[in-house]
Amino acid sequence: MYKRTRFIKKRFLDLFFLVLTFHWRHCQAEINQANRLLRRVHKVGESLGKHNVISRNIPYLQYCDYKKHIYTNVIDFADNVINSGILTGFLKECTSIYASGSTTSGIYPIWLKERFQFTYVYCDMELVSTKKGWTTIQRRMNGEVNFNRGWDDYVRGFGNPRSEYWLGLENIYRLSRQTAKAFEDGVTSITAPKLGIDLEDWDGFKEFAQYRTFLYRPNSKKYYLHVVGLNGSEYFNNAPIYQSKFSTPDANNDETRNRHCARKYKSGWWFHGCGISNLNGPYPKYKQQMSWNNIYWFGWTDLNLNGTALRFVSMNLYHDNP
Repeated sequence: MYKRTRFIKKRFLDLFFLVLTFHWRHCQAEINQANRLLRRVHKVGESLGKHNVISRNIPYLQYCDYKKHIYTNVIDFADNVINSGILTGFLKECTSIYASGSTTSGIYPIWLKERFQFTYVYCDMELVSTKKGWTTIQRRMNGEVNFNRGWDDYVRGFGNPRSEYWLGLENIYRLSRQTAKAFEDGVTSITAPKLGIDLEDWDGFKEFAQYRTFLYRPNSKKYYLHVVGLNGSEYFNNAPIYQSKFSTPDANNDETRNRHCARKYKSGWWFHGCGISNLNGPYPKYKQQMSWNNIYWFGWTDLNLNGTALRFVSMNLYHDNP
């Protein structure tokens, strides 16, 4: 019986991943094939029965819109499977990974449920905080990666999570919605994650700033960012990230339209004003002074009077209710 159950589970997973990796490029023919795959998955699900892996009533795909990338019925089906505990690898952020027993910082795959795909991220399990299991969305550490890029690159993401990288505006947006729950009346409930920023300069001064709430809007709103509730040290209680749209050198959405901060300071960032913050600015040389022309965080000189430039920066999200 055990071997039979294990075989059925393996067959179920094989069929499930066929659905996951399926692309609807030619609408009608591929919808028909998708329906056949779902019927096969449903049949295997009935064999599992008591394991509650799959609902007995899987709605079929009723429309084809490749640009959406997401099909609501398949997402609901995937959530049922994930929540069943059968697919323990489908963890949605580093908080869950830490809670599952993986307490070593490193590269992990996470499941972005609204994009219906995996992506690799760096999980910081040792960040100086009372909370453990932070998902790193940006990291600067050696200047190997060029952050002077256009809108499309910032939306997709770039770099390598083993070193310097930017997770991507769209991935960050979906990551911030991992706790989204839809109700029958059409209302969606989301518990916003926390934002933690880890900073260190060339003199060895370190600081960790935590924002209580990280609110983030989609592409249609130019990935508007609103952070609330900064908690830092006595030297670090300013809030240099404000309510702002994201700008890049080729897409100006900042509050000072005639200055075009992103082009002037060679990076993509949430520019409210050109001199507030820019953690994606050009990487500074050893012992260089912090300035608007490199990685910049307003008020750093309150901590280090030498005004030495930052050598390490990371931005991280923490989910209280994964």
